[in-house]
Amino acid sequence: MKLGDGGKMIGPILKRWRAERGMSQLDLALAADVSARHVSFLETGRSRPSPDMVLRLVEALGLPLRERNAVLIAAGYMPRFGESRWDSTELCELRRAARLILTTHDPYPAFVLDGLFTILDANTSATALMDAAGAVPGANLVDPVFQPGPIRQMIVNWDAVANYFLHRLREGARLHGSNAPVAQKLRQALAAPGAGGLVPAAPGVTPSVLLKVILNSGDGERAWFTTLTSFGAPLDALAEEIIIEQFHPAE
Repeated sequence: MKLGDGGKMIGPILKRWRAERGMSQLDLALAADVSARHVSFLETGRSRPSPDMVLRLVEALGLPLRERNAVLIAAGYMPRFGESRWDSTELCELRRAARLILTTHDPYPAFVLDGLFTILDANTSATALMDAAGAVPGANLVDPVFQPGPIRQMIVNWDAVANYFLHRLREGARLHGSNAPVAQKLRQALAAPGAGGLVPAAPGVTPSVLLKVILNSGDGERAWFTTLTSFGAPLDALAEEIIIEQFHPAE
């Protein structure tokens, strides 16, 4: 890559992300502690940012680690953050920690999910719960929840649960951008029968503190609430995206 190419490539990317975040050039300049003129020069390709300047800008834009790497590469620099696979050596400590959480949470369900709701791991109870839909590690949790089938039928308050899933998918699309895989997953969910017309419901007369997931697997209804656990201070893109979702009895 020629020296000047990075500046030309990063300009449109910075402009797109600034638009995604609803920021003006002045907003970005203030957040990154640079001049608005410099931001303008970067977007038009008249200046090429240093690696440190790229990191300041992506921090000011609030980009996830995966997207920060992409901007660094567009600017002609090496990525600074890992993008490991779940089964990689680099994430062995995270897998052990996640497995400990899953095991100790039995006999209640718990899943390890990535940013697309792909099931990376699950405890015995969660696996048993999802067996009817074939949603084993490697499957995606959004699909059996939104597509007609055993899991969707099992969710008594499907409208409320689907709305919550859509909220989390929208947050993922906002964070990672409208071209990200999570945005495509959101579009797939919205295309499912009954999903496009969902309107977030206001709390009832006696509002609950947490949304309950009410399931009926054939032996009566059970209500659950969930907690989400993430890893602190991640320096790897997947580590940043991983969520451990644990189900707790609501009764």
